[in-house]
Amino acid sequence: MTTIVRRLILVGLGILGGLAAWPVAELILFFQGGFPSYLAFNAVLGGATGALMGAAFGAAEGITSRVKARIPNGVILGAVVGCVGGAAGLLAGQAALWLIGGLFLRSYRDFQWVVLPVSHAIGWAVLGVFVGAGEGVRAASSRKTAVGVLGGLVGGLIGGFLLEYSRLVLPAMAVSRLIGLVILGIAIAFFYGLIEQGLAYGVLRILTGALKGKEFLVSQRRMRIGSSRRNEIALPDYEDLADTQAQIRVKRGDAVLMNLEPKLPMLVNERKVSERALKLGDVIKIGSARFFYKYE
Repeated sequence: MTTIVRRLILVGLGILGGLAAWPVAELILFFQGGFPSYLAFNAVLGGATGALMGAAFGAAEGITSRVKARIPNGVILGAVVGCVGGAAGLLAGQAALWLIGGLFLRSYRDFQWVVLPVSHAIGWAVLGVFVGAGEGVRAASSRKTAVGVLGGLVGGLIGGFLLEYSRLVLPAMAVSRLIGLVILGIAIAFFYGLIEQGLAYGVLRILTGALKGKEFLVSQRRMRIGSSRRNEIALPDYEDLADTQAQIRVKRGDAVLMNLEPKLPMLVNERKVSERALKLGDVIKIGSARFFYKYE
């Protein structure tokens, strides 16, 4: 699985999240009159939308790494983080509405075309931050969390604008909300993948075995390699590997490969090494797995 396929999977999950959120959002809107306050309604609507989008994105790492055991945890944690972020986001959007409305409201047209879309887009951006950060929280990676926050912020803001303006352009409100939520999911996924790629330290492409052709973004400050499925680069179908055979650590901007099991050799360009700063074009052999290190 190449990094391009990974980004396509992210976008597909973004679409799935938007599609899943739409009928739930319509149901909540139908019962809007039963909520004790508009703030409560916004919190429930945002929480439900964020939970469903977060759950969709939470499945990404398990799917792209082909480690199925990560999918349930990712979905659950993504849903929880997304729920909190969605509720906070729509409440933040309401607060922004009061603030922006007080400063810039001059006419009903201003309210419809400027104040309302801008304030709501801020709320969707907050939702995007939490949805994007979910995988970093699961992986306990501050860098991955930062990538998710930035990608979710940009995607949520742009997607939020498109969602809000689609409501003004399309006469059928239910259809506009469906299109808008799908666009929101696509935008968060697209910018998450784009920023993740842009901030990565390189790519490891597997040249041999069951995962031949699969690519791993070096996007965290520490990535473990081994036969255990707990590793960031899990190679359960390869031979002559310890549970955790090696790791990549980022030091001063360089991706440094270290052998954690001296009894099992690690080769870079056919030379045995215990530690090496990776360079473009390096070929790495760990157990029966061979990797090619490249930049995207």
